[in-house]
Amino acid sequence: MLFSIRTFFARHRVLGVIAVALLILLAALALLHPRGTQTYLVLGMDNYGSLDETGRSDVMMLVQLDFSRSRITSVTFARDMFITAENGREAKINTIVRMHGEDSLVASLENDFDLEIDGWFRVNFTTVIELVDALGGARVALTAEEASYINRSVGIYEDYPLSEGECLLNGAQALCYARCRQLDNDIGRGRRQSKLLSGMVESVRRMSLPRIGDVYNSLKHAWRSSLSGGEQAALLAQVVWLKGAQVMTVGVPFEGTWRYGNSKAGDNGILIKQEENTRLLHEALGLPQTQSEP
Repeated sequence: MLFSIRTFFARHRVLGVIAVALLILLAALALLHPRGTQTYLVLGMDNYGSLDETGRSDVMMLVQLDFSRSRITSVTFARDMFITAENGREAKINTIVRMHGEDSLVASLENDFDLEIDGWFRVNFTTVIELVDALGGARVALTAEEASYINRSVGIYEDYPLSEGECLLNGAQALCYARCRQLDNDIGRGRRQSKLLSGMVESVRRMSLPRIGDVYNSLKHAWRSSLSGGEQAALLAQVVWLKGAQVMTVGVPFEGTWRYGNSKAGDNGILIKQEENTRLLHEALGLPQTQSEP
């Protein structure tokens, strides 16, 4: 049998070369394919214009890139939720960046929820509009109330008609959709932000690899990050492997684990059951449970 295989390739040298080349390519792909998970905090600041201006963080979204399971999980945090700041005091989660900076919010989330966060990205209202428009829009399933609210708030765009059902949103419509909480509450807004992220991921999936690179290069001004330029480029090369990934969305606090109330300082906001939310978050992200968790 071995002799016949050698004889075959000896007579068909071109096929032999192709076979060897394919084996080398497959080996290279296996070595280059990223493994494990990486987790980043995405912050949307409540201001237009320069990213150098720091206000409250209107959006706080944890994005886990799971290369081993080909999965992207987005976790939105309710902005009126109290967590423990680095100084040990309770603070609304959306005020920590303004008071202490992005690294402080990362440290607070890591401590409260037993997480490891690899870095952060910060955008604002202006750059969210630019990002969505650069992707050619984002498809989101709207309720009749949401469609009507967006049309009233930002006007009607003939090229982007909105109604009940799946709609393609442009940048201005997407920002309005992500910020809306007049129709329900902060928890509902978190769900909308997760749905918008899913729509943006789908837009990226429809783009060619060269187009993804072009969009990245044209929008480098649209965010700030704890990662260096080289680290961001390396991350982009890894993210390409997730073009077909499953997208999961989670909101913190989880249903039944929170209530409105006053902090120890007397401020009104969302009080959460910390251990239960940590346990459920770890389950959603596929993280091991801590010793204090059941």
